[in-house]
Amino acid sequence: MDAFTAPLVGAEQVDVSDIADAVSRHLQGIKWDIAVFITDLPRRARLHPISVEIDTEQRAAVISLPALGSRRLRRRVRQAIVDIVRQFVTQEDAPQHPEVIGRLPHQAGPSAGDASDMPRRYVVPGLRGHVRLVAGMVYANRPWRLFGSLSRGLAGVFATATVLFMNTATWNLATALGTWQHAVITALAASALTAWIIIDHELWERPGDLPARHHPFYPYNLVTLITVASAVVVLATVLFGVLVAVSFLLLAASVLQKFIGRPVGAGDYIYLSWFITAIAMVGGAFGSSLETDDQVRDAAYGRRQRERQRQLKERSARPDEGMDTPRGGPGR
Repeated sequence: MDAFTAPLVGAEQVDVSDIADAVSRHLQGIKWDIAVFITDLPRRARLHPISVEIDTEQRAAVISLPALGSRRLRRRVRQAIVDIVRQFVTQEDAPQHPEVIGRLPHQAGPSAGDASDMPRRYVVPGLRGHVRLVAGMVYANRPWRLFGSLSRGLAGVFATATVLFMNTATWNLATALGTWQHAVITALAASALTAWIIIDHELWERPGDLPARHHPFYPYNLVTLITVASAVVVLATVLFGVLVAVSFLLLAASVLQKFIGRPVGAGDYIYLSWFITAIAMVGGAFGSSLETDDQVRDAAYGRRQRERQRQLKERSARPDEGMDTPRGGPGR
């Protein structure tokens, strides 16, 4: 048995039949027994996330990874492929793993011709489906790697933290504030950094920038917000841990007590690290401004999402186009 792998970039709402037609034109007459296409772009039938779409006539199927969620993704993909192969062999449309690929919609959209000739679309209904869709898209963006790829933003955070750590005024202020005040400051700083990155680098999609058939607000803007916010939380957590360790190692209790005028406890070190972490987020905002928009997009989004944005902008004047041809060379 031969297997061929090649990257294919398509519009998010193109159906499996169009994908199969586009691929078959570039395989030089090679026929397949079963073709399974995998995309990390979200696909929807009305309001329902599509997990799997099957074309029995062309013996092809497409799996949308975001609809499978972010947990045990490899296992769910294997189960989805088993369901696809089983349906081609047995001609049954009842999935063996409905908890993974969902079900057929109760009400199909209007179509011409015999409904049996139409591709079968399995959707994950209800709130669970939307949560899995958003979680899967955020996972594809790898938010924990965002600031690791933004050297200037990361430098701004740690430079600000270093200056604050050596400032005795910071010691007095941080140890004088209460828990709820630290919590409010942290929430405001994290929100400001998240908003700054999104607005300054134009990550928020607007209706006028894209073709009318692509609704920008859900799920892409929501995913952008969660991705950047998650990256900020990861950064703050790592920085807080580093500051706690450094403060216990380098800042003697006797020195700190001299400046705050009372006995020092472990809570004072934690409050100091917490306060510096929050304020350092402001330095991260200034540092991220030195990054180019392309650098931030490359760090914030997965490859297919970046390609999607590029495609939609190029097609804003040509909204009727639906499918690119496969790129040359093997892919993964």
